[in-house]
Amino acid sequence: MRVPLGWLKAYVDVQESADEAAEIFARLGFPVEAIDRAPRIEGVVIGEIVTLEKHPNADRLVIGKVSVGNGAPLTIATGAVNVAVGQRIPVAPIGAQLPEMKIEKRAMRGVVSEGMMCSARELGLEPDHFEDGIMILDGEVVVGADAVSALGLGEAVLDLDVTPNRPDCLSVLGLAREYAAATRRTLRLPELYAGSYAAPSDVRVSLEGAGCNRYVAQRFEDVRVGPAPAWMRVRLSLAGQRPISNLVDISNYVMLEVGQPLHFFDWESVAGGTIVVRKAHPGEHLLTLDGVDRVLDERVLLICDEAGPSVIAGIRGGERSEIKDTTHSVLMESANFDGPTIRRGSLSLGLRTDGSLRHEKSLPLAFPDLGAARAAKLLADEGATIDAPLAVGKSVPPPAHIAFAVAQVQRLLGLTLPAQRIASNLGALGFATAPVDDLTLDVEVPPWRADIREGVDLVEEVARIESYDEIPSELPPIAQHGIDSDDWHLESDIAHSLMDMGYHEIVSLPLHSSAIIEKYRNAGIELPRTPVEVLNPLSEEQRWLRFAILPLMLQWLARNRQQLPCRIFEIGHTFRGGESPISEEPIAGILFAREEREEKGEPAWSDRTLVEFRSEIESLLRNLTGVWPDVAQDAIPGLHPGKSASLLLGHDSVAMAGRVDPRLCGTFEIPLSTYYAFLRVDKLPARRVAVYKPVPKFPGTSRDVALLLDEHVPAEAVLGAVLQAAIPQVERARPFDEYRGPQVPAGKKSIAVRIWLREPEATITDAIADEATAKVIAALRERLGAELRT
Repeated sequence: MRVPLGWLKAYVDVQESADEAAEIFARLGFPVEAIDRAPRIEGVVIGEIVTLEKHPNADRLVIGKVSVGNGAPLTIATGAVNVAVGQRIPVAPIGAQLPEMKIEKRAMRGVVSEGMMCSARELGLEPDHFEDGIMILDGEVVVGADAVSALGLGEAVLDLDVTPNRPDCLSVLGLAREYAAATRRTLRLPELYAGSYAAPSDVRVSLEGAGCNRYVAQRFEDVRVGPAPAWMRVRLSLAGQRPISNLVDISNYVMLEVGQPLHFFDWESVAGGTIVVRKAHPGEHLLTLDGVDRVLDERVLLICDEAGPSVIAGIRGGERSEIKDTTHSVLMESANFDGPTIRRGSLSLGLRTDGSLRHEKSLPLAFPDLGAARAAKLLADEGATIDAPLAVGKSVPPPAHIAFAVAQVQRLLGLTLPAQRIASNLGALGFATAPVDDLTLDVEVPPWRADIREGVDLVEEVARIESYDEIPSELPPIAQHGIDSDDWHLESDIAHSLMDMGYHEIVSLPLHSSAIIEKYRNAGIELPRTPVEVLNPLSEEQRWLRFAILPLMLQWLARNRQQLPCRIFEIGHTFRGGESPISEEPIAGILFAREEREEKGEPAWSDRTLVEFRSEIESLLRNLTGVWPDVAQDAIPGLHPGKSASLLLGHDSVAMAGRVDPRLCGTFEIPLSTYYAFLRVDKLPARRVAVYKPVPKFPGTSRDVALLLDEHVPAEAVLGAVLQAAIPQVERARPFDEYRGPQVPAGKKSIAVRIWLREPEATITDAIADEATAKVIAALRERLGAELRT
């Protein structure tokens, strides 16, 4: 909420600077999001136009004589077309300082101008909020007075954040009350109408069904529609409201001042002199003040007369009852509507206004009478004749009382305060207190504090006034106990290892929208596990617990495609439904993506990047566990069916790696060259301690063999068969090439394997090496049906 300090000073003495005032509000629980500083304006005064005549040398200029209260009238030339004799205007004489210039004597087409008639823009106000041309003031301003003081231009504007539980502070008066309590200064209340009434109310009001708690209707005659007083227009403009006319401006002014929204009807347009508050019938229409013909349903609350709907209650008025320039008889509405009803109606229409913002927070039941009395005073100042108000609906209840045990302050805040100090703090906020005994206060809750229901609420009020900074910081005693940190260390090792490999960590919410699930379904891909739906989600974007980390990483990649090549990882939990309790699994997701490009000379079945990516994951597992994993072809939803594999330690699958399914890439609009792996963190075994082996004393040798195998036999199986043959001289083996082409029969492939051989107690000879190699080939022929390729 925008609060001009000049307006705030009408109710409380603000002796602090804007920054100091912002700190005070922040300590009270109302942080200031921004401070709009007042522009520098000096020497501007109120003037009155005495004469106007055409400029002798310019068709579009006029020469005015302007009285500024002392000395001879100033001669001022202007091109504005909205000036007239007798008007009071802001005038900047020679030497005056405006936000964008300093006024100097200058000639305009041969006539020396002794100052400037000022527009709203030249005074630092929002030009769209005021008339084009010179700013025209009302007759109440005093000629010769300082314009900055008279119009309230010299103060900063604070933009405060008001919490939803404090609708009373969506008003300047409510915030002034808080400020007065914090600074122990006197609060000055706005003047309410206290005169006699011209006639009893002749309005008939009917409340049908739920939705309106209390409705105050009041009639005004002899109303003159025109500009509001200058001070009111300036205050509204600084608070972010566009001044329109005195009636509309009074309605907005009272809403911002005391927190009660109002609505004015042209009384002659109220058919039958009757007001009916009811729910809309499905399909009803209403043309609102913004020119939109709105279709209504039963969620919308209406203000009607005998001719039908005329206002969407608490949200927006209708054109049929709009105030016109010829209006002279007015009906004022000051109502208390049910907050959830207004909120549902606002959501159904997609329409939110300053009035609905306040009504939907369930305003105090006493506000309609307060708002009506304040508006009546302002209309009386405008010369209106005032009829008695009519109030229907619920009566304002007597104040609630709370038996407050003062010991709660010590117990909950750690502050030792005497009962008199606590009573003083509460009294500054408007709570009447009386001692029951030495340990208890009877606290009367003021009508504007509907959020106060029990003693702990009062403790918070004491804390706000005493200042949270005064609450001592003490660590509670905590008994020593052991904490198993193995999981934390393992995840930390994974993260550091991946960062060393050039990957960057991202963090996403463990919640996502239904759009993720729809993307899988649209791609024709089965979900890897049953998703878990949140029963009461904060929003549609947080309806489901994540069933996998992959889709959220793909979503991140889709938003950051310009950062290719991309290496990212995330460590978090995934959730599986269909079980009780819900299954939760820690996962480390790893993703690599690059621009799509054709690999020259690489056959369609090959994928060199996948091999390199999988090797990184194998190295990661080796670093974490001390063991090289085995690789087995496998499939999982979301990965390419023919280009994914499980990484095994023993018989347990601890990781998966592969290329992302092209259908999923298309749905997320990401490159096809995207690769993903995940580690099942809780499946990783403890790191195996390395055992030292002496460096061999004797040199070894190696043999390369090219084998013909069925194309479905993986290279990993070749390595396993070599080692399982248990030939003493075979130290290790590694497949290093794969070939398919014209020289290889259909349905076959060639895999080249390098075999390292060594004798432990002597230099190995060629004969022994050849014999061991022949045994290896025989074992491969027996186990895998391999043939030596020649």
